[in-house]
This record gives sequence, C-alpha cells and structure tokens, in this order.
Amino acid sequence: MGVWPDTLLICVMFLDVLLLVSSRLGVLIRFFAAQSLVLSAVPVFLYPHMNVHTAVVSGGALLLKGILIPRLLFWAIRNASIRREARGLMGPAGIFLSSGVLMGLSFLLSSLLPLPVNALPEFLVPAAFFTLMSGLFLLINGTKAITQVVAYLVLENGIFLFAVVLLAEMPLIVEMGIFLDVFVAVFIMGIVINHIHGAFDHMDVSRLTLLKD
Repeated sequence: MGVWPDTLLICVMFLDVLLLVSSRLGVLIRFFAAQSLVLSAVPVFLYPHMNVHTAVVSGGALLLKGILIPRLLFWAIRNASIRREARGLMGPAGIFLSSGVLMGLSFLLSSLLPLPVNALPEFLVPAAFFTLMSGLFLLINGTKAITQVVAYLVLENGIFLFAVVLLAEMPLIVEMGIFLDVFVAVFIMGIVINHIHGAFDHMDVSRLTLLKD
C-alpha cells in the first residue's frame, strides 16, 4: 500500500484545519477544491490495480468537486455580489481549540472501532471522521449561506472517505448517483443564494431569524 495514502490523508486533515480557520470566502472555496483534488487521488493509491470503477470514481471527484463545483461557487459569489468575509460565530482562538478537540475525538473514535489490522491506511478513518466533524462545525459556525454550502460539501468529502473503504463492493451506478445528487444540490443552492440576496440584500443567515410578517 505504501506511504502515499497516509500522506494524502494527512494533507486532507491539514486542509480541514485550514477550512475551519479561513475567514475569506474565496480562500474557503479554494481550500475545499484543494481537498477534493487530494481526495480524488486517494482511491488511486489505495487500489493501485486501476480499473474502470476506480478511474470513474476518482475522475468524477476530480472533475465535479475539484473543478466544476468551485467554479459554480465563485460564480454565485460574483453574481450575488457577496461580501468576501466568511467570519463565523466563534473567534479564531475558539476555532483553533475546537479543531484540536475535533481531531483528538476523531482519533479516539477511530481507535474504538474494530478495524482489521493493516487492512486500511492508518489515517483513513480518523481523516474521514475529522472531515465529517469539520463540515458539521462549519455548518453550525458559519453565518453566510455560501459558507454553509461549502460546509455541506466538506461533510460530503468525509462521507466520500468512508465510501472509499467500500469502493470494491459498491456498485458504480450508486456512486454516480451520489455525484449527481451533490452537483444538483449545489446548483440549487446557488440559485437559492441569488434569490436570498435579491430579496434581502445580504447573505447572513443569522439575520434571517429576525424576519417578521
């Protein structure tokens, strides 16, 4: 299996931390794109005997989440004239502390699972847990609609890592359906973001609770 899968997974976790501490929307989207590009390479190194299944899954992740969706998100930012700050409810110190706690919790949960020894890369399950938790944290901490879209996508990246374990057993049509669902969801979110901005002239979801009849 070699060291490459674990090296890529460490990069994924490092990008999770960068995603959590990012305070600019453009940087947040670029970090998501970078993480997706790294994730697309994980199946290739995890299953070195390349087949059509692995190639389609890796290529789909590369094209959809590494290129198309980030371009769509940048289009939404430009089209809706969204302010580029992505500050959340928690300050930088709290975010750094939370990221450390989430990473530790990820390794703890991984150690409690009855996984076969040497069958998987050491960092695969911790990276999957940490990416899932990072997506949930972004979803809760983010105050802009576009930030929560990225949070949903980071959450899906964590699910993708868990799915990599079952890549050999999962039918290709199921994975293509998941990719299509993600793309359609982001496309709809882009439309909703533009409608929110057109109606309220801001993208702060915390202020939507102040709406009255």
